[in-house]
Amino acid sequence: MKNELTETPHPVWARSMVDSLRPDWTSVLESKIFTETVSGPFPEDAWRRIVLDFFCVVEAFPKYMGVYLAKTTFGQIPGDHLARDWLIGNIRTEALHAQWYADWAAALGIGFEELVSHRPCPEVGALYDYLWSVCYRGSLAEAFGAVNYAIEGTTGEWTRLILPAFRERYGEDDASALRWLVEHAEYDDAHPREAFELIKLTVRDEAEQAKVESAVRRSLELFRRAFDASYENRAITVNIP
Repeated sequence: MKNELTETPHPVWARSMVDSLRPDWTSVLESKIFTETVSGPFPEDAWRRIVLDFFCVVEAFPKYMGVYLAKTTFGQIPGDHLARDWLIGNIRTEALHAQWYADWAAALGIGFEELVSHRPCPEVGALYDYLWSVCYRGSLAEAFGAVNYAIEGTTGEWTRLILPAFRERYGEDDASALRWLVEHAEYDDAHPREAFELIKLTVRDEAEQAKVESAVRRSLELFRRAFDASYENRAITVNIP
């Protein structure tokens, strides 16, 4: 499967989509939490809030993928037998990420019960809900775009930006505190590239190409808004039921 999902030349519509989405993609990476982390001083309170808020999305990631795994037909639609195999393999990987994320949270002084019971800010909740919606209502190609390409793709890039600051903060020896970041920054960058290949394999026509672009753009917009809102609310530490 890995060999069959190696990067291939993009058709014209795919190149156009990548170019059109570049400002939205870059906008995520320019969120203030990342620029402040890189420039210093280390914004620990802000990261505590953000890690709390985004746990719901991290924990749901294999569930999102399970929804559009159910859309595959084992070959009745071109490309979806590869999509099925890829999703099954990566759901197993994603299932580990919530525990690694909890270890990161613990290093920030966040207890397990606090993490799993936290109610995120509305903007993170909007991202969480949108991803559920596109997984249920969208096509395979739209789901791959909104979840694996947009969220995993930008996460691979922003984790690479901030990893040096976290290594300085925790030290190279604190593997549990860094593992979620390291896995995304150094080892998970193949996922969005493979997801883009799966978009190209499963998209059906020009109308769906436009829907994929719209789904990716919306995901990126909500991701940026969620980071900004969580950053601005970083002083709030009390959960409101």
